[in-house]
This record gives sequence, C-alpha cells and structure tokens, in this order.
Amino acid sequence: MKKFLIIMLFLMLPLASASQLEFYPNENAFKEFLSDGRTYYVVSGESEYSQAWGWYVDEKLSQFKDRGSEVLVLVGNVYDNPEMKKLWNLTGLPPEASLKPSIIVLDEVVFFTGDEKSIYLIEKAFSPYYRFRSREIYVLLFTGFSLALFFAFLFSRHGTYTHFFYLLVVSLFALWISNSMPATIDEGFLRTTFQNALLGTKNSLLSFALSSYFRLYSPTEEALLVLHFFVLFFTSTLMFFTAPKPYRELGFLVFGLVFSSPAFRSSIADISTNIGVFLLVLVAALTLNAKFTEDTPKTIGQIFLLSLVVAVGSLVWPYLIIFPLFTFFVFPTKSIRNSLYVGLSIAFFILGINVFSIPDISLSFDLSPLFVLLKEGILQLILILYLLFNFRRSILNMRGGKALFFWLLVVFIPLLAYSSQCLPMVQYISAALAVRMICELPTQT
Repeated sequence: MKKFLIIMLFLMLPLASASQLEFYPNENAFKEFLSDGRTYYVVSGESEYSQAWGWYVDEKLSQFKDRGSEVLVLVGNVYDNPEMKKLWNLTGLPPEASLKPSIIVLDEVVFFTGDEKSIYLIEKAFSPYYRFRSREIYVLLFTGFSLALFFAFLFSRHGTYTHFFYLLVVSLFALWISNSMPATIDEGFLRTTFQNALLGTKNSLLSFALSSYFRLYSPTEEALLVLHFFVLFFTSTLMFFTAPKPYRELGFLVFGLVFSSPAFRSSIADISTNIGVFLLVLVAALTLNAKFTEDTPKTIGQIFLLSLVVAVGSLVWPYLIIFPLFTFFVFPTKSIRNSLYVGLSIAFFILGINVFSIPDISLSFDLSPLFVLLKEGILQLILILYLLFNFRRSILNMRGGKALFFWLLVVFIPLLAYSSQCLPMVQYISAALAVRMICELPTQT
C-alpha cells in the first residue's frame, strides 16, 4: 500500500523545483523513522556531493538513533549510488525521479535523493530538529561558565564595577538565547558555504574554516548553533574592550544600545552576518588596545597580528579592509608603524585572495535600511549630532577611538543605502561612537 501511495504522489505532483524538498509518503513517515528506535547504516553514492551529504546524514541521524543494521539509508541517486540503483525498483519510480530532492521512507530502506544541484535541500528535513547529547550539554555549559568567570576576573582589574556590568550582560545574553532561537540557516548559506564545507573545498575561507570545525565537532546544525552562540558571546564580551579604557563598564551601554534593536537581533540570527559583526568588533578591540606609539618589538608583533586578523577578516567580510586606512589618519602618524599596519594588511589580503575567493558584494539602492537605523538608533544618533554640534571645532582635531568610529560612520552610512547587510555593523559603530563621545569630548585620547 505504501509503495502504491508513493507512485500516485509522484504522478499527481509536478516535478519538484530546485527550492522544494518532497517527502514520500509524507513528512510524518520521516518523523516516525527518526523516533522509531531502529538502528541504521548509511551508504552514500560515489560522487563527492553524495559522499559529503552522506556524511551529514550519518552524523545527523546519530543524534536520534544508534548505528546498526536494521534500516538501510541510501544517499544520492541511481546514477551515482549502485546500491540505490539496485533497490530503486522498490519505489516503482523511474530512475530520473531520484534526481529530485526528496526523502522516500519504506519499511527497511530510506532514500535521500537529489543531484549535485539540489541534494543540499535534504538538510531542510532536519533543520527543525536540534538534539544534543548529555555530554555535549555539560561540556558546553562548563566552557561557557568558565569563560564568563575568566572575563569577569579580567574586567575586575579595569574598574570597580566593570565585572558586575559584564556579568549582567552575560545574564541577559543567557536569558535571550534560552527564550528564543537566534540562529537561521538561509538557503544561500546552505547551498554555498555549508555545502562547500561538507565537500572540504577551499572556495572561501569561511567554508574552509567550517570544514575544519566540522571535522573536529560534527557537520550538523548543532555544531553551527554552538559556533553561533560562542561568536555572539565573544562579540558581547569584546564590546567592553571597545569602550574607553578608563570606562570599561560602559561596554554595557554599547551592548544595550546595540542589542536593544530588533533589526540588529534579527540580522545577527544569520550566521554569516553574525561572524561579520564579530570580526568588526574584534578588529576594533585589537586596534583600540594596540600601542601604536611605543617603539618595542612587542608593538611590532601586535601590528603584525592585527594586520593578519584584518586580512583574514576581510576574506569573510570584504568591507573590513578599509579599517587600516582610517587608523592611519586617526592615530599618531609620525611613526612608520601606521604605514606598516596598512601595508601588511593589504599585502596579507592580496595573498589571501590568491588562495580563497571573497564573498560577492551585491549593491542595490534601498533607503529602507537607513530608515531602520534612524528609527531604532535614534537615541545614539541624536546624541552624536548634539555633541558634534557643541564641539564642532574639535571634529577635525579628533584622534583615537572616537575619531576612528566617527569616520567609519561617515563612510558606512552612505554605503548602507546600497548594501543592507551593513546595517548591524553601522548600528554597532554608532553605539560605540556615542559612548566614546560622551566620555572623551571635549578632551582628546
């Protein structure tokens, strides 16, 4: 009867498009397979795509079931998987049907089908389900708790109340992620970055880094979720390092101004955007805490490391490469160390693009991100305009952190009208600038 229903569904439904995954006989059959307690073993096709997604299916199913021999799971299509070709007649379907993205559940065999252009869609079947082993949960909680205590101890040396404000941020962060799922995997990320990571290609630096991470952890959404949470955690922590050094506790204000924006929270749910924001905050923190004015081997080492971080970050978020150009103007320019920073950053970036491709930058004129920035960042924008008006004679003489964020804001606001992906970055820059201007104007750093 199940075989007859599958045949009828294939005949009645139009051919699946490249953006649709089909379940046969229905999605409930797949849910039952995940929870029926039977063991499984995976046989992948011979193509690199089938093997990559077979690795994913095997690891993902292991979160729900034990490996064994009760149910055979086939991944690929009849043209690259000999075992699937041998058993395909059980479905009663023509061979070309196996090229469509689908999941066919029979009594003792489950087919995950698709060609190299559509097989990535089998991830959609698992995306609603997250499951962690008990050991993973304990390790992650211990790691997060230890990191929070470490940074709290570190911040206790930067003021009387800094570590209390930091622990408050950690508490708010934990409350936020426990009441929502601030992570999404869109189809573009799935088709390119995630799939390339499974394939182990060096198409982009992010794919290459994720591939290494997957081999250490697992090639699943759970691994991405863990990475996403820790990137958010470090972004929140680094915001304290971008506050003025005598007032590290104002990192809490930067965090509050940024994370209070619904648009910001929605934007960083995207994993790629979250990593981009993290890289911007990381480079800002390293730059503002580097000692450009000292002439020591340690300073040269810091500049070398900072240049490398900027170049690596620019391979993931290309706009970051302009960062050294601004530091050249806003930090003391008498030293050749600024020139060394700019030169090394550009040199490392050029070397990087000879190995990895950079993400495509799509520009289209759209004023809606500017209106969102105005609506949700009105507090810091009014504050910035007020301080600039009252201390307008000091603008051109600004140096240090406030000048860095000011000129970044001047450049990125017009860019925001053409690249909406920059919205969370601009929101962070405006918040950091507002906090620094409160502390530093009319004095100079």
